[in-house]
Amino acid sequence: MSQFRWRLFWTLTTLSVLMLTAVLVMASGRPGSTTALLSSSVRTDLDPLVELVPTTAPTAVSLVDSPVDPQPTSPALVGTVELWHSWAGKDGDALAAILDRFHQTNPNTQVETVFVDYGDLARSYTEAVQGGGGPDLILAPNWWLRELTAANVLWPIDSQVTAQERMQYIPATIENLVWEGTLYGLPTDYELVALYFNRRLLDESNLPGTVDDLIDLALESPLQGAGIYSNFYHLVWGVAAYGGKLFDADGRVVLEQSPGTAKFLTWLKEADSTPGIFVSLDYGMLMERFKKEEFALFIDGPWSLGELRQRFGSDLGVSTLPGGDSGPARPWLSADGVFLNPSKTPDQRELALTLARHLTNAESGSLVAEIAGRLPAHKDADLNGTPHLAGFAIQAGNAIPQPHYAELEEVWGYATDMITQILRGSATPEEAVLEASTLINEANGKQFEQSESQQDP
Repeated sequence: MSQFRWRLFWTLTTLSVLMLTAVLVMASGRPGSTTALLSSSVRTDLDPLVELVPTTAPTAVSLVDSPVDPQPTSPALVGTVELWHSWAGKDGDALAAILDRFHQTNPNTQVETVFVDYGDLARSYTEAVQGGGGPDLILAPNWWLRELTAANVLWPIDSQVTAQERMQYIPATIENLVWEGTLYGLPTDYELVALYFNRRLLDESNLPGTVDDLIDLALESPLQGAGIYSNFYHLVWGVAAYGGKLFDADGRVVLEQSPGTAKFLTWLKEADSTPGIFVSLDYGMLMERFKKEEFALFIDGPWSLGELRQRFGSDLGVSTLPGGDSGPARPWLSADGVFLNPSKTPDQRELALTLARHLTNAESGSLVAEIAGRLPAHKDADLNGTPHLAGFAIQAGNAIPQPHYAELEEVWGYATDMITQILRGSATPEEAVLEASTLINEANGKQFEQSESQQDP
């Protein structure tokens, strides 16, 4: 090698070493460079009853064929966002995997997660925000919406979410996060009842399309019968299927204003007298009889999916509820969502909204379904590996958002008494419906109010 080439070789080598050293020195001094940007913080300024645990490591999941919302890397998206939640166990695993994906897309944004016990989450969040602090976002169920908006601790996002973006979600899930005409959150997942069936006792091609079909199946063979839990939440689908309605626009109960509720309860009484069909308030008994294969059909929600799947394996199916004489069954749907803190700066809220969109997109929905077994709110979430969830998702297409009215608190007891009276034969359906409506409205102080919806049949 010539002297010139030798000197050039050593000069370039020395420069390369110096440049590499400089890069390493700079990297070691950068905040967060030696730790993952997904972190979990422990807060000592919260109520002592709040339980704080670190986020669990992401569960390995293959998403080769899963839908991915186009979210290009945003180098300018820099900052820290704090999320409070109560997702533990498999839910926590799903959340960790979702946030890991967010970090891959937004490497300059740090997410700090704080686990708060479910029973303390709403109170702790409200107190923190009203005190001028709190997280940027909170994962919470829809039934807290009325109280949280009344406390002024949720940021309305109506103007931030376009109509096209709202169409990405199952309609009842996004509507479930609207209060008094204003959208306050983006939905992550939801629950509702549907029809479980045992393939060993009933062929899938013979599932009941109407409530009359359900009775005919049991008359054909009691083993093709059904278990029906007789609390109002599990039965409200039938009221809608017969054209009945619970509330008017002012929160007044109007069950007696149309014949639909009485007609459905007349059918329920007939079903209860049919061999093979069990209508009862004893949920445990119905569950055990279904597991013992005493009847083929059982109306329930995804919360029992793990137990039933363990019992029946691939012989367990999920289908839509039977329709009535006014249309399809329309169960109530209740959604969980992600909500934003209104006390944060506009820039911080924008950062938080970016995370909220990621938490609820199709890819995250696929992870929620696969890891946690939850029903994702995004229409394009991949349910190929979870066929039972797909059955619930079909039912969600005809679901009604569970009402937020404060008056609902008085419904549960009186409506259950109404159903019990009919099953025992102590009142006619018309008498029981009128009595329940009157008592609920009296308890809510609405017995003398007249509304336009009440006058318009």
